[in-house]
Amino acid sequence: MKLYFSGRDYIHKVLVVAAEAGVLDLLEFETENPIDRDAPIWKVNPLGRHPVLVLDDGLVLNHGLLCCEYLDSLGKGPRLFPQDERRWKAMAQMILGDGLFDATSALVVQGLRPVTERNGPDMARHRERILHVLPAMERAAREFAPGDFHIGHVCFAGGLNFFDLRKPLGRVMLVPEDADFDWRARYPHLAVWYEQAIRRPSLQLRPSHLGIQSQGAPKV
Repeated sequence: MKLYFSGRDYIHKVLVVAAEAGVLDLLEFETENPIDRDAPIWKVNPLGRHPVLVLDDGLVLNHGLLCCEYLDSLGKGPRLFPQDERRWKAMAQMILGDGLFDATSALVVQGLRPVTERNGPDMARHRERILHVLPAMERAAREFAPGDFHIGHVCFAGGLNFFDLRKPLGRVMLVPEDADFDWRARYPHLAVWYEQAIRRPSLQLRPSHLGIQSQGAPKV
């Protein structure tokens, strides 16, 4: 199988799931910049987005969470995508964590633009998404069982890691208090859970640990 992705050095949920499922050795990696008009990704995924998993039979899985569920299905250990009554809660938490990642990315992209070219209403909406999703994640973290780990946790960790790395509120500074926004102080249960979860070997994994080098990936 070939995995197309940007290769940036942040927690990548597909790599985490592949590591948990024990299938990293089945993957061939292709890193590139999807912004380039002639990037190979456009020949693989008409959406032009990463990550994309191309199976040996040519089937293209063109969304990160779809890639995750397929790789999880190949594992022989406990499933990250629960198949019992826990499934829908885990999937709902998966979307929350992925939503934090998406809102962070959108704000960072706006922050790369000259101030006069930024879309104020769009930035305000993404900021509101962040300010609503973090307390929802805090409420969920209060109920996390010790030792439990599923796709919701993977996406929570990925979203928080990216938020820490990019600091989107301080980057665009829509209101003065965003300069020193401290999610750990506001959401202590989530912070305690994250500091414990991040020690998990799969969450410590970086593309560079696998010899994967970024190929001019977009700086988001």
